[in-house]
Amino acid sequence: MNRDSIKNTFVVSGLLCIVCSVLVSGAAVGLKQKQTRNKELDQKKNILQVCGIEFTSDSIATLFANNIQRRLVDLRTGEYVKVTENGNLTVDTYSLNKVLQTDATDLEIDPAGLGGKRENHAVVFLYAKENQVIIPIRGRGLWSTLFGYVALNEDASTVSGITFFEHRETPGLGGEVDNPDWKAQWPNKAAIENGQVVIEVKKQGQVTDSRRQVDGMAGATITTQGVHRLVRFWLGEQGFGKYLARPKKIQAANQKQ
Repeated sequence: MNRDSIKNTFVVSGLLCIVCSVLVSGAAVGLKQKQTRNKELDQKKNILQVCGIEFTSDSIATLFANNIQRRLVDLRTGEYVKVTENGNLTVDTYSLNKVLQTDATDLEIDPAGLGGKRENHAVVFLYAKENQVIIPIRGRGLWSTLFGYVALNEDASTVSGITFFEHRETPGLGGEVDNPDWKAQWPNKAAIENGQVVIEVKKQGQVTDSRRQVDGMAGATITTQGVHRLVRFWLGEQGFGKYLARPKKIQAANQKQ
C-alpha cells in the first residue's frame, strides 16, 4: 500500500479527526460537572463579597450556607413564591436560561439591553445579620452582557455594595467594574427615593451629587452608560421595583432562619 497516496492520506486524516473528536468530547463531558460547580462557587463568592463577609477559598460554601437565604420572587407582583405557576421551577431548580425561554415578559422598552425579554421570576438573596437584600443584575456593556449583584441595606433603598461576576469588557477600561477602588464608591449611595430610582453612574469627572452619583470609568464611556442603565433598570419598576417597595416585608422574611 502506498503510504503517500491520496486515499491513505484521507484515511489517516479521518481517523485522526475521529480520535481527537472523541478525546475533546470526553474531556468536555468529564469537566462539565466540575465547571458547573466552579461557576456556582464563584457566584457564591461574589455574593459573600458584596455582603462584606470575609472568606477563604475553603470556607465559601459553608459561609454561604450559614449566612445567606435564597428566595424566589415574582417580579410582576413583588411577592415571594415557592414555585412558578407552571410548577417547573423552585428556588432550588431555578435556571435563568430556562425561565427566559418559558416564563418571560416581552419588553417594549429595553434600556438595559436584555434582548427584549425579562424573566417573570428571579432569585434574591437575604443576609439576615446585616438585614441586606442582594438582587441579581445584568445588562449590556460595550462588548458583553455584564452579570452581577447589588446589595441594599435594611431600607432596601440604599446601596451597600455591588459586584460583577461575569463580563468581557476591555481590561483597564470597562473591565474596571472589577476594580475594588471603583466598587468602593457604591456603599451608602442613595438608590431609591420616594419610589423613584435616583442613583446615577456619571461620565468620569461629572459627579455633582456625591450622595446619589457614582463616578464612571476613565475611557469607558459605553460601559459606564451600560452600568448606569442596567442598575436603574433592575432597581426600577421593570425590575425589582415592586419587591423593593416593601422593605418591612423583605426584612420579615430575612429574620426567618
